[in-house]
Amino acid sequence: MTRSRSGPALFGSLAALVAAGPILAVVWIAMTAPWGDYLLHLIQTRLAGYVLNTIIVTATAMVLAGFVGTAAGWIIARLEFVGRGIFAWALALPLAVPAYVAAYGWLDLTEAAGPLQTPLRDAGLASLANLLPVVRGPLGAGFVFAVTLYPYVYLIARQAFSDQHPDMQNAARTLGASNWQTLTGVTLPLVRPALAAGLALVAMESMADFGAVAHLGAPTLTVGVVRAWAGAGSVPDAARLAVLLAFFAYLAFALERQSRARARFGQSGGGRQRYQRIQLGLRQSVIAIFACLLPIILGLALPLGRLLYLALTEPAARGVVEALQHSLTLASITAILAAIMGLGAAYAIRGGTRFGILSARLASLGYAAPGAVAAVGALVLFGGLQNALDGVWGGQFPVLLSATAGALIFAYLSRFAAVAIAPSETALSRVTHRLDEAAKTLGARRRRIAVEIHWPLILGGVGIAALMVFVEVMKELPATMILRPFNTDTLAVIAHNYAADERLGQAALPSLIIVLATIPAMVLAARSLTRGASR
Repeated sequence: MTRSRSGPALFGSLAALVAAGPILAVVWIAMTAPWGDYLLHLIQTRLAGYVLNTIIVTATAMVLAGFVGTAAGWIIARLEFVGRGIFAWALALPLAVPAYVAAYGWLDLTEAAGPLQTPLRDAGLASLANLLPVVRGPLGAGFVFAVTLYPYVYLIARQAFSDQHPDMQNAARTLGASNWQTLTGVTLPLVRPALAAGLALVAMESMADFGAVAHLGAPTLTVGVVRAWAGAGSVPDAARLAVLLAFFAYLAFALERQSRARARFGQSGGGRQRYQRIQLGLRQSVIAIFACLLPIILGLALPLGRLLYLALTEPAARGVVEALQHSLTLASITAILAAIMGLGAAYAIRGGTRFGILSARLASLGYAAPGAVAAVGALVLFGGLQNALDGVWGGQFPVLLSATAGALIFAYLSRFAAVAIAPSETALSRVTHRLDEAAKTLGARRRRIAVEIHWPLILGGVGIAALMVFVEVMKELPATMILRPFNTDTLAVIAHNYAADERLGQAALPSLIIVLATIPAMVLAARSLTRGASR
């Protein structure tokens, strides 16, 4: 028995090592390396601004995404109207749009020389044009994050509203509570832990972003990490800023874990009875359709429509084909490796040993680490290993470890392997141990049980895990900027470089290709995740 469980436990420990290695390396270099002049200067000048912007951006994103995601989840879970089945998965599609891509579109739409204000100024209505808000600064960045990240809240809220047992609300109405009192006093408090879990994911993604906040003029701690490495060339100073950023990220991660545990108390129990969705009339259906269309328009249609116009009217960017090849290659390799690691961690949890379960849970911590933190940690790890090999070799070791595709994929895995664990664990948990026992009584060995029984049943879940990692890697920017090999730009990198040079027409095409490459995977994942709610 011990021997049969050692393999999954070792796989779980490998996943934990990949996830925790960069974080531990960042903490180690931050504590042991001497302090540099750059960080001391930063503390006296810009650090407070970085922290304040991080708080404002994250808080704005959480408030707006919480409202939109909760409202959309309630509409899909409780109401019946024309198109509801389509909106059930379409509302998740803005998650395929990187926040920095939406930022490019929104700033170009709303700036003074943009298509919204220019007609008003030409018509002599400059005072009216000045009243239109410009999507810029911390509040603008928070808005962009909200319209692209609200699906995290929507998916969890929709499931929580669907899983609620109707008896509690029926009891409230029996006691004379109005519909509004029932909603605010019973329904929402029961789903609050689930909503907190979705909001924590929004917070982690908002803090991890680099491209959107840099483009909109709202530098956060992530921008500080990248500038410390790229501008000052100081890995120790970047590591210390990364530790501060990781601290905030892990606070959000702890909230997410705690909220998921508490959310179980709001789920239905003792049966599968659920609400009968309310059939809306024509007028109410139009309102519901508009409410579902609005976040899709704000997060998907408007920014991408503007970028499509720029891509069709401006000269095409150079290097797009090569960048697409690099992006697809890195995303595909990482997705396959992450799916294997996620499946191994799921087997470690299924094995039931304390070591295996603890290792798999530790691997889940990697997702809380922003890309910039994972990249700095990979730099420290591979740089230290390179120095050790050089010392043993007695000179320059023939293989350069840092600034390679291998180091970049390692950083991707350290953050996104955790994304593959949950779908794999869910898929494997549906294979009961009774099937294993029945196969063993017929003389089947462990490998045959896995190949002929487990794999056909869990293939869909593992495929969803790989698709989710593929989408995340295609969108990743800060880790790629820090660790990419020389002359190996991805679509995200060249889009950012063009946008940083105020050449948005050239940034439009690679930005659109990122979305086009990720939307099919996101559609498959969203339809799979929302299939239960569409019934």
